[in-house]
This record gives sequence, structure tokens and C-alpha cells, in this order.
Amino acid sequence: MLPRVEIVAGRHAPGVHELIAEAAGAMASGTRLVPAQGGLGGALLLNDGRSGEHVAVIKPLEDDASNGDGGGYESEAVLREVAAFLLDHGGFASVSPTALIRISRPDMDTTTMASIQRFVAHSHDAGELGPSRFSATSVHRVGILDVRLLNIDRHAGNILVKNDTTGTDWAAPLELVPIDHGLCLPERLEDPYFEWLHWPQASMPFSAEELRYIASLDAPRDAELLREELPAITEPAIRILTLCTVFLQRAAAAGLCLADIGDMMTREFSSAEEGVSVSELEALCNKAVDDGDRRTEESSPRHVSFGELSAEEWAAFLEKFERLLPPAFEAKMKKL
Repeated sequence: MLPRVEIVAGRHAPGVHELIAEAAGAMASGTRLVPAQGGLGGALLLNDGRSGEHVAVIKPLEDDASNGDGGGYESEAVLREVAAFLLDHGGFASVSPTALIRISRPDMDTTTMASIQRFVAHSHDAGELGPSRFSATSVHRVGILDVRLLNIDRHAGNILVKNDTTGTDWAAPLELVPIDHGLCLPERLEDPYFEWLHWPQASMPFSAEELRYIASLDAPRDAELLREELPAITEPAIRILTLCTVFLQRAAAAGLCLADIGDMMTREFSSAEEGVSVSELEALCNKAVDDGDRRTEESSPRHVSFGELSAEEWAAFLEKFERLLPPAFEAKMKKL
């Protein structure tokens, strides 16, 4: 009996139904899933039974996360894979079509929840090439997504180079495709890792189109989208999305480039005696929280979380936070 594939989240997103149809056809042909190299653990490749070409990457979801009990940040990684695609409005950053699916095998009486993402044909990852040939537009678009989602694991291996670099036009800018978003949307402010932070393209000004896109982002609407499509993603993670979207919008409007914004979000490592300092973003959040507010579980200024704030406290925090941004951006610009 053939396996049944049901879309749980992402059914209305572009490209998802076509992906599921191809995947169901591949499963019906009897093709076997094979472990994928690289990426987060447990990823499986689904190949076309006839051509042998890769169709999709499937990442099973642990049982405790699928039932909404909150199986922990790591167990919910595949939910964040889906969230990244749903939040990449209009395919701005080229996140490949991704959905949360339920695979049922009636003959074996088993059901598996998993994310499925269309496989991206690529020639290299960013770590295999120097950044000088990367399209500035692609770098900016990947970076804008990472800032919004506070990606704590954007390394060179999960940025794919889409173009065929074996061609004859070596002057053509190379386009990038981001993958592996299981470590985005943390539940508290973390120290992000942005591979692109010191690439020359990150220091270039945003284009008019990029600025329009950033200004058009609607943080409350995105928050509702995640609550409706992926209810297992926690409110603290959704508030991080809201915070980082507001920060990105205000920073871009103030004239900061991608590298400036990423730098303000990243902690600086000092001497062993001094330890790790908070980022400029964390410092702003600490200033916006009154003494006695429940900003962290450990009461540590290094780990800012908003999960325990009531709706009224959260709104008051955002208002204070936004008031602190103009002088902070002005100070940043003076340092440049």
C-alpha cells in the first residue's frame, strides 16, 4: 500500500503543492530515503525513482515537538525550517519551498511528521568559494532574512551557490540560496553567527528595492502567521522575530548597512578576564526593561528573554525599545 502524504503547514505557500506531488510520486515509485551529508542531523534525501535526481530533503520531527508539548528548541528545528520559508515573503531570500507534512503508512501502521524542502541543485557552497564573486543582492537578501530570524548558525556550509561555476562567464555574479534554518528564531536573544558579516557586499548600502522590502515587513502579521501555521513555535521565539524585524526596519531607515546591523547584534569577545560582552542590541533591550521586570530566567543580562512578559508589558517594552533606537543608530554612524 502506498504511503499517504498530508500537508500540515504551508499548504497555501507557493510551490508547496507541486513539491508534494513530486515527492508522493517518488515515494510511489518505491524509491528509498538515503541520509543526506551535512546539515542538521537526521536529514534524508528523496530521489526520483526514474531519473535518480534529488527531489527533496526530508527532516523527521521528534514526537514530543509534533504534539505541541514543546519538545525543546532542538527538537523543533524542523518547524523553524518551515517558518523560514513562510516568512520569506515572495521568495525574497530564495528559501526553497518547505512544508510540514505527515507521512502515513497504513500497511505498517506508522505515522511520521517531518519537514520537506525542495532540493536545491547547486555547484558549491559558500565555503568552497571566496565571497568576491557573490551577488551583492543575494548577500543582502540572505542577510536580511538572518537578521529578522536571528539566525545563530549562518555558516558558509548552509549557503549554497546556485549558479554553475563551470561555465565560461566567470564574471557573472553568483546567486546564493540559504538552507538549514533549524537554529533560527531562538527563544531568547542569542549571539548570532553571520558568515556574511565581514564580506564586502555586507558593507554596501541597501538598494531601493531592498529598502522597500524591509519597510513593507509587517511584524504583527508575521507573528499571527506563525501562530496559525506552526502553533508549536513558542511565544518567546515569535517575540524575538518581532523585535528583530523592528530593529532591522529602524536601522535600515536610519541608513545603516547590513554589516552595521549585524555588528550591533553580535557580541564582542574580550580577554579571558573580561569574558564576553553583551551586544549593542542586548544592551538596548536591557535599557528598555525596568528594574524588577522578568527579562530572563537566570536574571542574566546576557540572556534576554521576553516569554514571561504579559501582553501589556511586552507592548510597553517595545515602545521603550523603539525610543532608544534613534540615538543608538546615530552613535553607531559616528563611529563609522
